Amino acid sequence: MKKCISWLDVNFEPLAMVSLFSIMFFLIVIQVILRFVFKTGLSWGEEIARIMFVWLSFVTFGYLTRNNRHVRIGFLRERFPESIQKILLVVCDLLFLFFSFYAFKAVLLLCLQTARFEDKLVTLPISSNLLYLSGLIGFALMLIRGIQVIGWKITHWKDSLVVFENYDGKYYKNNHICFMPQQLKEVDKMKIEAESKLGLGE
Repeated sequence: MKKCISWLDVNFEPLAMVSLFSIMFFLIVIQVILRFVFKTGLSWGEEIARIMFVWLSFVTFGYLTRNNRHVRIGFLRERFPESIQKILLVVCDLLFLFFSFYAFKAVLLLCLQTARFEDKLVTLPISSNLLYLSGLIGFALMLIRGIQVIGWKITHWKDSLVVFENYDGKYYKNNHICFMPQQLKEVDKMKIEAESKLGLGE
């Protein structure tokens, strides 16, 4: 069970992103072939492809949060001592967590309202929640990953700022997604070991 949770921790968002992108790409290719070769098309194809794009966008939230890859401006923070920088990073993570919670709450209310009024998609007799649930899942992932990130920072408070910030998630014990080529895994491992020898890593 522990191995399964550990595997999902690393691979859930990447696999979801690859699957959603593949479905979206396949639908668009089919639509293009049907339209330009057979002069026809799927009435629901474009709408489902757009929904897959929205799902893809929201699922990336969890991946970006877990690996500390959200856009941030560091030139002001970097003027402070390392200890102050760590406090600022945790404060930003807490604010981000509160934002995620209120966004999750807002989308949950939207989903409940949609279910109550039985809103449907334009081209299919399916609830509009097929679209709105992407936001619910996305913000739920942000909440879970945000708590993980804060936990990491607390447990690594005494480590160097590079390890504490853990940009790209490279200091997690296992951060190699299942479909990453072995050669890239080895290169990653060598880089982390080199940084550790220079005093940048753990």
